[in-house]
Amino acid sequence: MERNQSYEGHNKPNVIENPGDSEHSEAEQRTQSEVDDLIGITPLYEQGFDRFNIFSLFSIISGDLRSFYGWDEAADLIDLLFGIKLTKVDRAIRSELEECKLEDEEQEAKTRLLEYKQRAKRINDEIQELRQEQEQVEDQLSEKVERREELDRLLDKSEADSALSEKIDLKDEISDIQSRLQEKEDEFRSVKQEISKLKDETATDEIAPALQEIQQLISLPNRCPVCTRDVDPEQQQRFNDHGDCPLCGKDVPDDRYETVSEVDEEGEVIEREKRQEELEELESRQRTLEGEIEFLEEELEEKRDQLETVKTREEQSGFAEYKREKEKIEHEIEDLRDKNTSLELSIDAKKGSLHGVARQVWEWSQIDEERQRKEQRMDALESYQSIISEERKEARRRLKNRLEERMESLLEIFTRGTFANATGVRFDRGNSYSYTIHRTDNTQKSPGLLGQTDAELLLHMLLFHTTVLAELEEERETVPLKLLLIDSPYGNGPDDENAADVTDFLLELPEILESYQLIVAMADSNLTGRDKLAESYALEPVEKHI
Repeated sequence: MERNQSYEGHNKPNVIENPGDSEHSEAEQRTQSEVDDLIGITPLYEQGFDRFNIFSLFSIISGDLRSFYGWDEAADLIDLLFGIKLTKVDRAIRSELEECKLEDEEQEAKTRLLEYKQRAKRINDEIQELRQEQEQVEDQLSEKVERREELDRLLDKSEADSALSEKIDLKDEISDIQSRLQEKEDEFRSVKQEISKLKDETATDEIAPALQEIQQLISLPNRCPVCTRDVDPEQQQRFNDHGDCPLCGKDVPDDRYETVSEVDEEGEVIEREKRQEELEELESRQRTLEGEIEFLEEELEEKRDQLETVKTREEQSGFAEYKREKEKIEHEIEDLRDKNTSLELSIDAKKGSLHGVARQVWEWSQIDEERQRKEQRMDALESYQSIISEERKEARRRLKNRLEERMESLLEIFTRGTFANATGVRFDRGNSYSYTIHRTDNTQKSPGLLGQTDAELLLHMLLFHTTVLAELEEERETVPLKLLLIDSPYGNGPDDENAADVTDFLLELPEILESYQLIVAMADSNLTGRDKLAESYALEPVEKHI
């Protein structure tokens, strides 16, 4: 049994290959379970006790004196060793309670379940609201469709088509008349412009002589086209007054004036006659166009009146109103269908969300059911545990009284040291087997207040372990291990105050633990009182066993 870093790996077998060729003895080749069986601690180990802490009851080792006394489960082991079976039940209950300990998810299951249930309810309410709205939309849609069908029955297809055809024909005729009227009006404006132009030209001919003289004055060159000399104002004046050529200074021949004048007058007469004829033709065409335009305007007005009459008749018959209502209803039907589709998509989306939340509700319901089951079981176990605890407390009280009597009788051995003036022993009334030694000087000694290597602690542990083992020897015929190993009973150095009491106690120990094998290991071979120990112990050097 090896202790290495808090006995790490002690529960694993030490595997030795080819043990027959090994230098280890047969005993060293045993598995840990075989060792447990040989020692007799397997039943205790199977109940969950650590094998090294079990063994610490049968050993008082310097440097680790409180190994058993400070063990958390020491009280349970003492109970079981002394037949207090309720402790076994209590341990089973504690094990069950540990198994019933709520996981993190189970602790939050109730809250999370409520949260998801509320979320599911909220989504379901939203779905119901959407469905109600959808039903209202569907009802409205159904009403609109029925009204549209009713309007279709009210509208006489043949008469409606006839009125529509008549309106189309009238509109076409109106459009045609408007086009012809536009053409006549354009032609009328063109003729009017031509007439105005001819009239302007006639007016120009009447003032032609004056214009000619002005033209002659205006068109007189400023320079001679031969010598390029300037024509002075005097020369211009002579031309105007006497007909002298401004270029050469000679008189212009009269026949030259007369010939030009005749040719111009004859051409002007012909031109005026021609314009007059053209003007008369244009004015005649203008009058014709005015009549045609007037006729087309009257015809256009007549067609428009006919169209209005058809519309009025149609409106008075109810068809127009029905059609307007039908068109309006068709738009409303389309809007309602779009809205219904949108609501359906929203409902589907909500259903998807509800499905996911419902899944969470189911999962958290399972976890919450497990939580409730555990809590109910915990409540039952705790109620049962409280009953057992009271009964076990009474059994422990009786055992503690016996241990107190035994310890007080053993205190009589200590006559020269710390416990020489001890008056009694009292165990705590709680669940532990802690105790206090009272002295005549009104001081109290408790191993729980001492250091691990305190010399006084050695006296406490010799007294405590011996008392428990002695009572156990009387209580039961079968003890797991009838052994008491004491390592360095005098501590790491001489203790002048208590050395004599330690020696006296060791000498009495074989009589107290008659059926136990006692092993005492000491480093000091020159210890005072060695001869006395030799009377009760077989002293051998340790080298013999190495």
